[in-house]
Order: sequence, then C-alpha cells, then structure tokens
Amino acid sequence: MIRLALAQMLDSESADDGQDAGSVQMFAAKTAKTAKVTLRISAGHAACLARRARASEMSQGSYVSALLDGEPPAPLPANHDAAIQALMGSTDHLAVLSVDLNGFVRLVGKVPNPELQRYRASVVSVVEDLRKHLALASALMAEIRAVRRGRR
Repeated sequence: MIRLALAQMLDSESADDGQDAGSVQMFAAKTAKTAKVTLRISAGHAACLARRARASEMSQGSYVSALLDGEPPAPLPANHDAAIQALMGSTDHLAVLSVDLNGFVRLVGKVPNPELQRYRASVVSVVEDLRKHLALASALMAEIRAVRRGRR
C-alpha cells in the first residue's frame, strides 16, 4: 500500500513538473517528511547494500536516497581516518609553531637593532602565512566533520 501511494505521489509530482518518473530530486526537495519503505531483495543484495552504505559512512536509507538522486556516494578511502588524524596533528603542530614565532617576533621587537628588523619582517610574513593556512585547515576540518555527520 505504501509503495502504491509513493509511486502515485512520484508520478503525480513528475506530471506536474514535466519531469520523468525516474527523477525524485524535485519531489524529495519539496517534502521534508521521511517515509519508511521496506525493500524485498535477496540476502546477497542486502549484504551488499549494508556493506556499501557502511563503507560510505551512511545509513542504508541515506545510501538508497543518494542512489535515487543519481548521486551514488563514493566509499571513503581505507586510510581516511588516519589522514584526518594526521591533518589534525599537523595543524596542532603548526598552531604551536605560530605561537612560538609570535613570541620570537615580540622579543626581536624589543631589541633596538635595525638589522634585526629585516629578520623580524621576514618572520612576521611567515606567521601571517601560518595563520592563513590554519584558517583554511580549520574550515576544511569543519567541513569534513559536517559531511561525516550528514552521511550517518
């Protein structure tokens, strides 16, 4: 009964919008509700669905929805978590380095030697580059976390 109602809604929606019956993105975008659907598939297909959804770090429902939207999610690489941890460790190390360099710049600024000002300007430039990199890396990590939350 649910399948029939869902099929009728999809057909009527596609007729209203001039879309083909295979396109569910417009319908999905217009409805915020979720529906429970039971799929009768072979045990092998069920295991494959579970394995692929898990590899993509998505629920099976989200995985099937992505397939229906024509956007099959790619599985995450095997070393994805290790890469994220390495990025976080590197960023932490750069943040510490930035603090140390700022301290050095303050120290050099207190010494009244004009020759040191050339080195101070160079270090200030490196500190600015580090800050830009840390800002970009932080935004990237926040985006990765958001994507991972959305995939679950």
